[in-house]
Amino acid sequence: MRTPSFMIFLWISSLALGQTKGVVPDNFDHRVDTDHFVLLWNEAETRNEEIEEAKLFAEEVYQALSGILGASNMPDEQLIITFRGEGVDKKTRKKRTPHVDYQGRTHLYRFDQEGYLGALPHELVHAVRINQVSSWERFFEEGLASAIAYHLYPDKVGFPRFGYSLDLIAGYWLSSGKGIPLETMRSQHGRLNLKCQLQTYVTREDFFNYLNVTYGIDKLVAFAYSDQVGTKEAYEKIWEKPFSELQAEWEANLKARYAQIENPDTIIDQYFSTTSAKYIPVCKAGVDF
Repeated sequence: MRTPSFMIFLWISSLALGQTKGVVPDNFDHRVDTDHFVLLWNEAETRNEEIEEAKLFAEEVYQALSGILGASNMPDEQLIITFRGEGVDKKTRKKRTPHVDYQGRTHLYRFDQEGYLGALPHELVHAVRINQVSSWERFFEEGLASAIAYHLYPDKVGFPRFGYSLDLIAGYWLSSGKGIPLETMRSQHGRLNLKCQLQTYVTREDFFNYLNVTYGIDKLVAFAYSDQVGTKEAYEKIWEKPFSELQAEWEANLKARYAQIENPDTIIDQYFSTTSAKYIPVCKAGVDF
């Protein structure tokens, strides 16, 4: 039989866990709390001025997400953000990917063009929604996070566009025939998403941004909190068109936007030769998908 003192310990622990979304890791030597976040870092990896900037930006993004998703859909707990040093090994060029774990904790890495914060709006969408929505369809969740991040901060300079326009990069993959078909990305998300990330992230972002711009963000949010979120049936219910028709609309729109760009081939060459895109593998039809 468990002792009364042990049961008291469990009760106190449960109260502590209820204050944050996920267990607070103990392998960091610094912590600071804000209204909605717990920020964790190690002095050897992260500067105090980076944390000061992160405190302000995280709260800014939280308020913006509350306005888009609705205050009732925001978590009651504080969200945990960890800062884990360099995102790319200087020698091997191996990349560590910012992510949200199954507990809802956000893990960030520093990148040259954007520091720690370039991925934060995207990852916070995941942190807000994970464990709080009844159905989690990863293709849509990644698209939603990218579309909202682009809606809020269209001028971000990091992955996957590295400062180049969404029209240009997404348009290149579609118009060149070297991109991954949207339905293939949707149906094979688990296998292709990270393996083909230079293609998947920007293409999916443009599709959901098209839905946002064309039909309004309210429909995108309604889809996000619908009973059948992520299913083809839900697309037709919310947008009153099947997924295939929305895809065809988007493709025609993107090709038209791309056609308006002067000298796209020259700019694309610059993108692949001067940015971190040159270090990221590209998937090929007939080989990878």
